[in-house]
Amino acid sequence: MGDPKQLLQILALTSCVCALFMLVNWYIHRRLLGTRLWAGFSVCTAFGCIFIASFSLSVTWTIFISNSLIFIGLYCLSRGSEQFFSVPKLTWPWVLLAGVFFPGYLYYTYFDANFIARVILNYLGWALSMILCLRALWLGQRRQWQSFSPAHWAFATACVCLFIVFSVRLAMLHHYTQHDSLITNNWVNQFFSVSVIVMPLILCFSLCLLCSGRREKELHELRHRAELAAQHKERSLTLLSHELRTPLNAIVGHAELLKRAPREPQQHGQFCDVIIATAMSMSDLANQILLQARGAVPNTIIEPVNLASHLKEQVTFFLPLAEKKQLKLSLTMQGIDANLQVMIDKDPFTLVIKNLLSNAIKYTERGEVELIVFGYALNPNRHQLRIAVKDTGVGLSRAQQQKVFEPFVTFGAPRAIADSAGVGLALCKQLLENMGVDLEVESVPGQGSEFFFEMQVNSQRSEQREVPESRPTTLGDMSVLVIEDNHLNREVVRGYLDTLGLGYQMVETLAAAEQQLTESQFDVLLLDMHLPDGHGLEWYQSRFADLRLAHPPVVVALTGDVDQQARQAYQQAGIYTCLEKPLRITALRQVLESIVQQNNSGLAATEAAYVDLTFVERQLSESSERSDFSSRLMYLSDRLDYEFAQLRGLADIQADESLREKLLQLEHEVEQLGLYALRQALHQTRRRAAQERDIDWSALHQFAKQSASALQSCHQRLNA
Repeated sequence: MGDPKQLLQILALTSCVCALFMLVNWYIHRRLLGTRLWAGFSVCTAFGCIFIASFSLSVTWTIFISNSLIFIGLYCLSRGSEQFFSVPKLTWPWVLLAGVFFPGYLYYTYFDANFIARVILNYLGWALSMILCLRALWLGQRRQWQSFSPAHWAFATACVCLFIVFSVRLAMLHHYTQHDSLITNNWVNQFFSVSVIVMPLILCFSLCLLCSGRREKELHELRHRAELAAQHKERSLTLLSHELRTPLNAIVGHAELLKRAPREPQQHGQFCDVIIATAMSMSDLANQILLQARGAVPNTIIEPVNLASHLKEQVTFFLPLAEKKQLKLSLTMQGIDANLQVMIDKDPFTLVIKNLLSNAIKYTERGEVELIVFGYALNPNRHQLRIAVKDTGVGLSRAQQQKVFEPFVTFGAPRAIADSAGVGLALCKQLLENMGVDLEVESVPGQGSEFFFEMQVNSQRSEQREVPESRPTTLGDMSVLVIEDNHLNREVVRGYLDTLGLGYQMVETLAAAEQQLTESQFDVLLLDMHLPDGHGLEWYQSRFADLRLAHPPVVVALTGDVDQQARQAYQQAGIYTCLEKPLRITALRQVLESIVQQNNSGLAATEAAYVDLTFVERQLSESSERSDFSSRLMYLSDRLDYEFAQLRGLADIQADESLREKLLQLEHEVEQLGLYALRQALHQTRRRAAQERDIDWSALHQFAKQSASALQSCHQRLNA
């Protein structure tokens, strides 16, 4: 077969080629677990073979160091296989064998040179490595031969063949003497050298095949997921089309009936109620789709909400839909005081309640839908709530309950078409998870379903003050300037303002608005955002103050951009509030009445954009808190200047963790002063800092100073 010396040199060359291929394989597939250790195996084996084939070196290099490197390489091979196939590693066999291998090699190399003993030690290392590699392959494929690919079979074949070669060599030890070596010219050495030249090539080839097979499998899974996503998108668009067409059909149909019906006020009112409710359901649908499409955690705006009143409003809103299907819709509250105010993120909370009620009405043909709220106080300022929507509909099987929170899931064609606003229990679950709450379901097929969630909220009881005369707020001679470029929207607002008996002017552009503002005095400015000659918010921030009006109007945003990010931008800019399109006259009246009430109480409208008045009043009414609160206000402006100087310094030196800690500390401090708008701005800034996004420190500092000024003004007014 050839001279063993030449065969060993060929083996060294072959092992170097294998090492080169395995290093390239590791570079290509470096994200796969185990490939780095496999590259380590090939490099250690290559160096070991080079030293063995270097006959001019001492026994330290040709025997001890070379075989030690091969032993380490074998450990890397088995450990890499365990990582690649994601199976538990076995370390103790290697620890035991290392305790025998290294002392044994030292002894049988330097003290009692014994070739046969060294062959046995080598065999133990190779045998253990091959067995552990086969174990990793078997466990990684879940003990199923059917799951083996050609790459798996090639790897298994290489491991078995190497195990057989070393076992045959061990069985032929009687052909050696203890003073022989690898260069002894006999047929056993020749057979072994030729075998180990071929086997590493097969082993490395199989390892490369495994990596390529894994990558191909990942690409196949990605392609499969992409196909599922495309199918899901197509199904979602189909369902969305149904969700849009159904309320549109209701709007068009009832408009036709309204046109043809006799002039009966009651019947006209019923038709109009259906049209309004259906149109508002489409608005909710648009908000839901927007939130679902963004897929990101929205900003959190915590505000006090009267729970009983708010939930009654939601039930009242859905009464026309329930009555249309002859369903009983009711609200049951246990342990909830009528004056209880809870601190919640109002918009997503409302959207969840609307979705649950809408879906319950949608999937209930007879019986009732009930909104059940149970609560109890954990302490004077914190409540535990359980909110459930229970229906007597068709119910859900156990399998359906497991899938009901997946986006756009329906159970059969008849239930795919909705006549309400609900698209998504998935969205409900997502919104509640953003608040740290889990949505659950209990259902019995044929008897109905109950969707519920539990949450802990900070709470307070609103004080009922005695008012000399309880009468509705009159809008008086309030004048309004409306900036709206859409003709139909202008007609809607015109009709509402005529109904409210208010004076107004309509303009279509910002330039025309500036002219009207300089020529006439207005109490309220209804500002659309998307206008032909600019964006409303940008105009308000850059141009409104430059007009230097003696009596500037209260600015109210009138727009369809009403997500939480937009609301926060309006609030930070100093806009009083936001009216959502489609606009309802009740919402417009409430905003205008609140402006009148605040003006009547002597409070500037801009204060409400910065300060939680209820919080400040409570602080000043408690003698224990009054002096501390007032002393903190005394140096608030200087303190904010100092804090923002520190924040800018931390941002300049890129001390990100310290910057976020400082922002969080400042959040808590301003919250204790009732500056919830500033707290929200700082919270958003901290999130932007975590995302390494640019921050306008000058604008934030200016907003902080405006907040401090508004708080001090409020403090002086309340103490007067």
